[in-house]
Amino acid sequence: MSSPRSIEVKVGILILTAVGLLAAFILVMGGLNFQPTYPIYVDFDNPGGLQTGAPVKIAGVKVGKIVDVQFRGAEPKTNKREPLVRMKVTVEKRYAQSVHENSIFYVTTQGVLGEQFLAIEPGSSDRPVLAEGGVVRGLDPPRLDMLLSESYELLHTAVSAVRDNRAEFSEAFDGLRQTLKGTGGFFDRNGQKIDRITSNVEQLTADAQGLMKKAGDKYVDNAQIDRILANVDHVTIAAAKDVPPIMADAKETLASAKRIANSLGNEAELAKIKQVVSDASDLVKMAKGATSDAQALLSHVKRGKGTVGALVMDEQLYDDLQEMARDLKHNPWKFFWKE
Repeated sequence: MSSPRSIEVKVGILILTAVGLLAAFILVMGGLNFQPTYPIYVDFDNPGGLQTGAPVKIAGVKVGKIVDVQFRGAEPKTNKREPLVRMKVTVEKRYAQSVHENSIFYVTTQGVLGEQFLAIEPGSSDRPVLAEGGVVRGLDPPRLDMLLSESYELLHTAVSAVRDNRAEFSEAFDGLRQTLKGTGGFFDRNGQKIDRITSNVEQLTADAQGLMKKAGDKYVDNAQIDRILANVDHVTIAAAKDVPPIMADAKETLASAKRIANSLGNEAELAKIKQVVSDASDLVKMAKGATSDAQALLSHVKRGKGTVGALVMDEQLYDDLQEMARDLKHNPWKFFWKE
């Protein structure tokens, strides 16, 4: 039979063992980690059901936890709206190189109905590592409760509107039914006309296509048009070749005209030009007078007046002179001998 002393020792050992197992169980279940960590701060407007102690994971691997959730609504307001909630997150330093300044922090769940945790998308490796104590903006989780509430309110408003305006909706549906009925009756009554209109439209479309084809053959695919365009192109090239010399000659002519104008621009030259013009005018007047006298003399001769007129216009005298010339031609000795 054991002594009371040995029984007490056994009970004490059993209690100590149970306490050690309980402590180990608490440490394991509580996720107690002795790795060194550093803090960062994540701001949210509404982090959902995320609470203190929730894990922080990168690619599904736990790298830290949330140690504090602070409501900042009571802080002084500034012109820029500040997030309402700030979370203090501790991340193990061995994972610090995976958290960059452009990392994305968002709230998600383990499975469909699992616990919520804070997930970190590492970001670009070419960006600097997020410093200790850095503050970042997290992505707010979708508010299913707000969506359901707003959907319910919208549905309730729609039902109330239909209930309160039942007569108006009934009239609107009656009008729509009558409109559809009238439209159906119109198509039934004018079915043949609509078919003819459709046929005419098809015929017009075919004619238009034929006309476009003929126009294309005549004005687009026509060899004569191509020749005209080629001639225009040739003329354009020739003009481009000949225009510069012509322009140069024109410039030289204008320069010469300018020099002449400058030389004639003084008063002495202008006086000489005026005198020449005046003399030319006098000569023209004299020529006109002489022409008038010649015309009068010619008219006097034509009327047979004067010696010249008598000689020119008297036919008998002309015949006598002609006879005398013929006689002298046959008998030239008469110039020297007279009977």
